[in-house]
Amino acid sequence: MIETLRRSTAHVFVQSLDVPSLSDDDQHHLLKVLRVKSTDQITVSDGVGKWITATINKDGDVLATSELFVVEPPKWKLCVAFAPVKGEKPELIVQKLTELGIDEIIPLAPTARSVVRWDAAKTEKQTGRLQRVANEASMQSRRVWLPVVHPVTQLADLVSRSEVAFAELGGVEAAHRTIVVGPEGGFAPDELDGSVSRVSLGESVLRAETAAIVAGALMTRCRRGEM
Repeated sequence: MIETLRRSTAHVFVQSLDVPSLSDDDQHHLLKVLRVKSTDQITVSDGVGKWITATINKDGDVLATSELFVVEPPKWKLCVAFAPVKGEKPELIVQKLTELGIDEIIPLAPTARSVVRWDAAKTEKQTGRLQRVANEASMQSRRVWLPVVHPVTQLADLVSRSEVAFAELGGVEAAHRTIVVGPEGGFAPDELDGSVSRVSLGESVLRAETAAIVAGALMTRCRRGEM
């Protein structure tokens, strides 16, 4: 099944696989940008583990060509929370975390050393934009479980999560289900809850966006080894 997903000409998401219908944007992307032909095999998913193979005709209609396949969710979910940085770097972080297989992505509300501080309007706009980036990256990477991009979240609200750790120099290498990556310069001392673990992302001082991606890579590697 994995090989079929990887070899498909394109991968798209629909609301329902019973009557798969593409959005206008997805129709345009497949027919005009990718130039998918009616003889090309595509894969279509509902984003919650189910998918089929199909073809698409010149009018944008999706025609199923296989039975329904079901992929079970991971044994446990992985989450990366990160402090937004300047420019398009938050989009890069979400894109790469999605490609790696992270299940939940959480932009942090401003911390003491944050440079980027979104207002309410910016926050709402960015949340929608980051979810679209995740969807597009899921198509490219052939995921059948869409990641959840949460609204901006306060650091204090993450401490209660199970198996949460702050990415900090001097931490230990360990498997955690939630890793919180701070801004350039890390977290202020009073933000580091004494009961929360610290996790190391290596010996180098990493840029914030690199740290988030490295955290995702280490977490998915650990999960693959323990499945």
